Amino acid sequence: MKNITFLLPSHGRRPTGGYKVVYEYANRLSANGYTVNIVYPATIFFLKQSFRKKIKCIIKYILFSLFKGYSGRKWFKLDCTVHEHYVWSLKQHHIVSSDYYVATAIETAMYLRDYKIPNQNKIYLIQGFENWSFPDKTVIETYHYGFKNIVIAKWLKEIVENSGATCTLINNGFDFNYFHQTVKYKDKDKLCISMMYHTNTLKGCRYGFEALHIVKKKFPKLKAYIFGVPPRPKLPSWMAYYQQPNRETLNMIYNSAAIYLGPSLTEGWGLTVGEAMICGAAVVCTDNLGYNEMAKNHITALVSPVKDAQSLANNIIYLIENDSERLKIAQNGHKFIQQFTWDTAYKKFIATLNTQD
Repeated sequence: MKNITFLLPSHGRRPTGGYKVVYEYANRLSANGYTVNIVYPATIFFLKQSFRKKIKCIIKYILFSLFKGYSGRKWFKLDCTVHEHYVWSLKQHHIVSSDYYVATAIETAMYLRDYKIPNQNKIYLIQGFENWSFPDKTVIETYHYGFKNIVIAKWLKEIVENSGATCTLINNGFDFNYFHQTVKYKDKDKLCISMMYHTNTLKGCRYGFEALHIVKKKFPKLKAYIFGVPPRPKLPSWMAYYQQPNRETLNMIYNSAAIYLGPSLTEGWGLTVGEAMICGAAVVCTDNLGYNEMAKNHITALVSPVKDAQSLANNIIYLIENDSERLKIAQNGHKFIQQFTWDTAYKKFIATLNTQD
């Protein structure tokens, strides 16, 4: 029986798309006979942090260790055979011995580089161009560590290969058992828009909210279903907010709204756009590289420039006023997204794992 360990950059207590991808692979690997470990560090680069942050890390480490506050099981159905470990740092002496190690973010790759194991047993799951934390040059350097690089999108493949490194493209899958269409296209409320809320400015929510307010002026009966992890922000009464919705509620949100709004400035993949397509919503989103993997302008979505609330609003208004175009976009998106299955992704992942350099 082989062992594989995923190195995550922090705890897993809050839902994120990148962690969901890791958990999907973990469940399938475990079902396939692998011993699977997921490691959450209390701190990253502890010595470089301020004194105040060091104290916070120590307190968090004690509390999370006592009450298992690090676990992702509170929001994801992680198989009981998958082992979660909460460690002080990602240095090798803290980590369970394994046949394979998977870095899932730039910081984890930096730690994995120093592990005393062959590079062919090191995998780098590249889920975005992480230049929000490090300079471009530093990010690109991690692609040349000699690991088996896996990228989740074509745009990332181009960046890695243009830098002179090699990689394997494995698109993320979608859970078609978790998400499904329950409301017919023509029965969806065209004056109901859904959108994910996040405090990270890269998610572009300020532009999404601005666009919704513009549309509301033209269509006073407009309503919005907003969902996210943080507590409800200050929103008008016509915007319903769902904090960490469960499976049934999230399906209800995607199915009730005729249009899904994705205002992100950047995405590695664009998970919520695909989930909305599965549930039959017509997508209006920004022109970022992650969304573009599935959002094809005037075919599977209407695409606007990033940070352009007026353009987003115009596209929403267009779909409200043009039923045939809205239905066409929704149906095309639903059909297009069917190709991205976890079975396909997992088979490619295993093939990459077993490839001998």
